[in-house]
Amino acid sequence: MFGLLGRLVVFLLAATSLTVAASAAQANKLKEILDRGSVRVAALIDLPPYGFTDEKQKPAGLDIDLAEILAKELNVKLELQQITGINRIPYLLTDKVDLIIGCFGATPTRARQVAFSSPYGSLYLGVFGPKDLPIASAADLGTRSVGVARGTTQDIGLTELAEKHAPKAKIVRFDDEATTFAAQLSGQVDLFATANFTFVEVAKKNPNAKLAPKFAIRVSSCHVGLRQGEPDLLRWVDTFVFHHRVTGTLNNLHVKWMGEDMKDLPTF
Repeated sequence: MFGLLGRLVVFLLAATSLTVAASAAQANKLKEILDRGSVRVAALIDLPPYGFTDEKQKPAGLDIDLAEILAKELNVKLELQQITGINRIPYLLTDKVDLIIGCFGATPTRARQVAFSSPYGSLYLGVFGPKDLPIASAADLGTRSVGVARGTTQDIGLTELAEKHAPKAKIVRFDDEATTFAAQLSGQVDLFATANFTFVEVAKKNPNAKLAPKFAIRVSSCHVGLRQGEPDLLRWVDTFVFHHRVTGTLNNLHVKWMGEDMKDLPTF
């Protein structure tokens, strides 16, 4: 009886060891990518200038460029998959993609399911207006008027800044961003507040307005997302981001697609 029990214990221990070993082997996504010879990257194609479809009907944008550089550094083929903001986490968790490069912001809630790399880029809510208007901070607003979409994050942030640094500034609230932009372009307000990537599109469509960034209200950051429990891949992506940050590649991408230098990235 003892012999049978002993053999059973040995069998169970061996089975457990095999399971642990198999799990460890499955967890090495970096090795899997290198062995496969391709990296599956999910990207948003409906968020210019981070990702969009160009005149040749091909994916383009800052995130697309970064995905191509990443695949080149891995020496593998890039398999780009178009996603939406809603399905990007499910695609990752069901192993349809290896990485997400899609203007992905890190939050504690998302981090329960997704591992985030150090930040590769920055986006921000800011104030924008005519290039020749001498505004470099909230304190410079004086009595000028700033249009903003009512109830948005930029409305809240701008209001807080104005109360502290420019109490005489006029914040003019509109029902939506399109109306806000139209108000500034028609001269109803001096400046407007929005996200910097939205500003890029407004400036492109209205080149004669000669618009330029003035100051940031709040800075956010973009991260590469991957599945939890992949330390080798996470370490490689962090190394990739660090290398291209210090060599200037990331800043060059921001200048190319955002029309300005990358903001200082937060420590992560």
